[in-house]
Amino acid sequence: MYPQDFPPEDLQLEVDIVFSRHDLKLDILRSKCRLDYPVPAIIHLHGGAWIMFGKWAVDNVFLAREGYLTVSIDYRLAGEALFPAQIHDVKTAVRWLRKHATQLGIDAARTGVWGISAGAHLAGLLGTSAGVSELEGSDGGWAEEDSSVQAVGSVCGPMELAEPSWKHEEGPFPLFGKPIDEAVDQAVLASPITYISPRTPPFAFIHGRQDKVVPVLQSQLMHQRLLKAGGLTELHILEGGHEINMTHTAEMQRHLSNFFKNSLRG
Repeated sequence: MYPQDFPPEDLQLEVDIVFSRHDLKLDILRSKCRLDYPVPAIIHLHGGAWIMFGKWAVDNVFLAREGYLTVSIDYRLAGEALFPAQIHDVKTAVRWLRKHATQLGIDAARTGVWGISAGAHLAGLLGTSAGVSELEGSDGGWAEEDSSVQAVGSVCGPMELAEPSWKHEEGPFPLFGKPIDEAVDQAVLASPITYISPRTPPFAFIHGRQDKVVPVLQSQLMHQRLLKAGGLTELHILEGGHEINMTHTAEMQRHLSNFFKNSLRG
């Protein structure tokens, strides 16, 4: 449920649009001033340790005001379905956008994605794993469409799930239903860093140096691996913890805004 005064007067909100056979929904936030040419689209993926929260278009206000069509989606949480259901749902949303590009007024060849924490993990995986059959998930619909994206923004996201610096709390890892030590193959399959190639789109990493939930090393390793592969990547380390989206909002938004401008409109 959005605040009573949302959206702002200059923006238009469409809610609860079904995009998947799994009855998943998305919300679209865009400027009321429609342009006479297609605009880029940017998808936002919510955080919540893969087990809580849902679509939240409020996080897209700054991008909608810059003329992007922004989308916030629901994906199946780990309590309902284990991995790879989550990335299947995210890719279904991309394919839905491409199928409806003309009526939405978007340029489907300029699609970006960003997320925070668990959402950043899924954004990273979406960015690197185009065409990986185990992760496409055609059961959600629109299988004939392409699921690739052209720019990825990651805020405090885990990129290599089995990497030793990131020890998840005791008990089953939410995505797999068992500890990572017992699901190493799944952890590799679910890690964005696994699929880096010369075709990987540009990435921007924003991470808190004092993050005790997802160590900044996760973004540093992915950034370094992308550089080694010849990819376009930028890394911004802020003086804060895992909640930099709340404690350093303006700085985070500035980095994302500049990144998407260069990657989708450059």
